[in-house]
Amino acid sequence: MDRKMISKIVKASGISSGELILIHFWGEDADKEIANNFMIAVAEIGATPILLQQSRSVNRDIFLAAKESCYNEQYFDLFTKFDAVLDIFAYRPIILGYEIDNGKLELYRKYMAQLFSKLMHCKRFTQIRIPTAANAEESNLSPQDYIQRMERAYDVDYTAIYEACKQAKDRFGGASKVLLRTGEDCGLSFELTDRVWHIDAGEGDLPCGEIYIAPVEDKTQGTVYFEIFYLDGVKYGHVLLHIKDGRISGCNQPEITAFFEKQPQENRVVCELGFGMNPHVTELCGYTVLDEKMCNTFHIAVGANNMFGGTNAASDHIDFVGHGTIVL
Repeated sequence: MDRKMISKIVKASGISSGELILIHFWGEDADKEIANNFMIAVAEIGATPILLQQSRSVNRDIFLAAKESCYNEQYFDLFTKFDAVLDIFAYRPIILGYEIDNGKLELYRKYMAQLFSKLMHCKRFTQIRIPTAANAEESNLSPQDYIQRMERAYDVDYTAIYEACKQAKDRFGGASKVLLRTGEDCGLSFELTDRVWHIDAGEGDLPCGEIYIAPVEDKTQGTVYFEIFYLDGVKYGHVLLHIKDGRISGCNQPEITAFFEKQPQENRVVCELGFGMNPHVTELCGYTVLDEKMCNTFHIAVGANNMFGGTNAASDHIDFVGHGTIVL
């Protein structure tokens, strides 16, 4: 990821001159040039960058030595001062990656929980996955394929994506109900009364490009068809999901039915309806971070939505991406 692309990403995140920006970097010193380039891009806008690096190897040594008194409320209050957070990871965040004794590991977990409880109060929190071989591990793609797809999805006209998202939001904004038509004769209805559409054009989870909403949790009804369906790392074809009173009630694939029957009720709730808007994501690959941003696709999710206007708190949030048409 070169400095030109990083500059585009920073501008799209909504940073303004005079703001205080936390560069929260998950990576080792070997990748620190990435964090440095983000700091330069923030400074070019006229905002103030401050770096907090989360290196697995350094955190291991710190928390092997740390005491309960090391991180008190005075420390965590420092993180309430930022206008925005750029949460940048060269590898999977939070995971320590080393075995340490349970007492020290619990201290590390407590530190992370308290830190994020403060960071989530910032006005904007943007997650940025760096196209690296380490991040490719969670995608089930080869490192080369992953890096190429991610760099292409990042290298977009962010202003054009925002305008496309705004037009779609305006189109759907007055509708209290919508019907999603898929396959030959499948229809899934959503109740949207008092719910708000959100735009992700660079200020949320990157790569970006979607609009999404939390439908009323117990009102989604009908059947939805997916030509390709990914669940728990397995690819299925020609899947029909049946939804009753907002929850997945069955499927034409026994393995998928069995999966959801094992889930708690809150993890079966249809919690999101969204539409992809990124023109540089051109095919489904099974990696949701990319698939849900693909132009001319919809996605629904089951699980938690209380973080974007819904009421369903759950332990998971799983997205499914397909092709269909929407009727207001």
